[in-house]
Amino acid sequence: MGFFDKEEKKPDRFRVKSEQYISGMGMYYMAVVVDSETGVNYVFMGGESPSLTPLIGADGKIVVDEIAENLGEKIY
Repeated sequence: MGFFDKEEKKPDRFRVKSEQYISGMGMYYMAVVVDSETGVNYVFMGGESPSLTPLIGADGKIVVDEIAENLGEKIY
């Protein structure tokens, strides 16, 4: 029995909010990922050079979802 066997499995911190494939000069995977602890939204772009960046709203601020305390679930 190892050290990690004693711990309870925590829910995944990052959750995919939406995803799609974009074609153009190749095929790219794009997803909006939400940090369930902070509510911060990130854009992940997969392809030749994967990248991750905070999602910026029309007001110029980082998009943050409200999260249910102690649950880590997005409030819809």
